[in-house]
Amino acid sequence: MHVLMRHTATVALLGLLSACTGMAPLSGAPVQNDEPLVKGPAVTELVTPFDRALACLDGRINKDALSFAVGAVTDATGKEQVTDGGAGKFITQGAGDIVQSALFKAGASVVNRRDPRIIENEAKWGLIDVKKQAATTFFITGSINSLDFLPGSGFDVQIAGLGPRSRQQRILVGLDLSLTDVRTGRIVANVPLQKQVVSTEDGFGIGRFFGTTLISADFGGKRREALNLVLRQMLNLATFELLTQVMNPAKYVDCMAMVDEIDGTTDGSRSRRRLQEYLAAQAQAASVASSQVAAKTAQPTAQDATAAPLASLGSALPAAPADSASAKHPGNGNGNTATPRSAQATAALAADPNASPAAQAPFFSEEQSSTPRAALQALGLLPAGSATAPGETGNAKAPARSPATATATAAPVADACPFPPGDFPPVTPLRARGPGSSLLVRSRSAQTLCVADASGRFVAYPLVAGAERRIEGRAPWRLQAERLADLVIVYQGLPLRLPAYLKDRLELLERPWAPAG
Repeated sequence: MHVLMRHTATVALLGLLSACTGMAPLSGAPVQNDEPLVKGPAVTELVTPFDRALACLDGRINKDALSFAVGAVTDATGKEQVTDGGAGKFITQGAGDIVQSALFKAGASVVNRRDPRIIENEAKWGLIDVKKQAATTFFITGSINSLDFLPGSGFDVQIAGLGPRSRQQRILVGLDLSLTDVRTGRIVANVPLQKQVVSTEDGFGIGRFFGTTLISADFGGKRREALNLVLRQMLNLATFELLTQVMNPAKYVDCMAMVDEIDGTTDGSRSRRRLQEYLAAQAQAASVASSQVAAKTAQPTAQDATAAPLASLGSALPAAPADSASAKHPGNGNGNTATPRSAQATAALAADPNASPAAQAPFFSEEQSSTPRAALQALGLLPAGSATAPGETGNAKAPARSPATATATAAPVADACPFPPGDFPPVTPLRARGPGSSLLVRSRSAQTLCVADASGRFVAYPLVAGAERRIEGRAPWRLQAERLADLVIVYQGLPLRLPAYLKDRLELLERPWAPAG
């Protein structure tokens, strides 16, 4: 009888609640008014642990000579989830936009290739000239190609209906990005990354009978790393890796220190290995330099007063104080500022008397098209009558040349080139500030340079280590040298970047240019 009365009361209560629900919404708001919206946390800037490392590169990439674009960064996992609303993707479809934001944060010059439809329509309507669009130097492509659900583990213990539970699942995400040289199609940098996304669940349950009535309660919570935020972190770190893989280690040594091992480890990456080799070489050079300084202090000679290393630019470049947050990078004519070198890096650069010009330049070692004025002065490659390097301002006078930078006087020999015939890979300067009617050549080692202008006749020029030679003629030029990488060439008013794939010869083409004004 008592059980029947309880059941009747329960049915009556449920009927009453159902009737109330039909009369008005549970929130109590009238039907004709808008439902009040719940306000959550404030909108904040999206920041990842690798943003400081990316921002550290700002000002160290030549915006005038280098431009980046982002191609297809696709979801190649093939994984989807079925929800009440239909099919959905596990992986974000906007990975390319994330990479583009990372490049912009690094201070690179970014051209928009994500959606060219606006530019195409403007060109079709005759509103813009497509030839005036900025050309791309490098572009990034890749895919998120791994999404594996790893078997989980956990436990669930109950004694007399009372006990805790805990579970853990993991998702393995992997991606690959590549940096491609537009001019040659070569992949110049590549990075594969993976990350385990962790999901945990903890709880405590209780279930007891009170008489014939069962009462159960369950308390707990679930936590999982935000998958798309994890992907953004991976893409930001991958972008940082791509940029540093084609930079000189001296230019990102302090930025690499900002990549916390807790958030990301890249011990096996190309940039990390080059950095370790660079620091080891710098430590060895510092030890040798200290020994030499001690020996010279004990017994100075007349030769010490006139010796001038060919490629040593440490004295020409001002050292940035380690505690200066706004120190400018030497030779950066656009006035950009960035994080100063660490004390270790500054000491290492100052201790190396044989650092190459590329190692001291503030831009990409293999892709730079302008060199700091101090570097040109130290190498003796400033054009005659010019106190500043092309593209820079200032009225500082070039220092007097040392005997090591004297002009070569050995007479050229016509048709005396010892090189066998072969193909000459064509090279066109990225930029031009003058005609291609002359070459200013300087070699870091003694060798013979064979040069032919538009006439096609080869002439052998003996080069003395550290001496410069000016060669007049008409473009196109053909050059042959046993150690082509040892040459520093100023052509059309700017230092020439020699591609890494060249061996012993090249054909130097003239880039169209227009006089200023």
